[in-house]
Amino acid sequence: ATPKNVAIWGQVVFATQETSPYDIAVVSLEEELNGVPTPVPAGHFHEGEPVSVVGFGVFGQACGPSVTSGILSAVVRVDGSPVMLQTTCAVHGGSSGGPLFSSGSGDLLGIVASNTRDNNTGATYPHLNFSIPITVLQPALKQYSQTGDLGGLRELDHTTEPVRVVWRLQRPLSEVPRSKL
Repeated sequence: ATPKNVAIWGQVVFATQETSPYDIAVVSLEEELNGVPTPVPAGHFHEGEPVSVVGFGVFGQACGPSVTSGILSAVVRVDGSPVMLQTTCAVHGGSSGGPLFSSGSGDLLGIVASNTRDNNTGATYPHLNFSIPITVLQPALKQYSQTGDLGGLRELDHTTEPVRVVWRLQRPLSEVPRSKL
């Protein structure tokens, strides 16, 4: 009975810096989302599980939100903790910031961050994309919702070099390169 599109205004209370590997913003809404269930954050990720992404895709808000599906093809970990999720859902410009859900349980797995683009040709590969695992964000979001303290969110700007390497889509060096001199 509710309309497909409803405009709700909000104010950005936090956004990661340009130098952060995580592209996150927290928006405080001006009114409650009555009737909209709060997503259940996932505690575990299972490669190969069916997943769905909700976003505004290639045509933006003109067509309203869309749902695409695929599989969770990879969970990238640093020191045993997930730092990136790779899926095969069709993700286009406008899908960033949208939720990644487990199709089976409906649990929130992450937030869509990017698809893959070939900088040499400009080609976009919409079925190879990356999301920030919700487990990366949960402690900071919990702290903010309970105390209003943005400190945990600000820590997203100061990640370790191995996490930055992952988000630059590079392989870590197995050994320090030696000079030819």
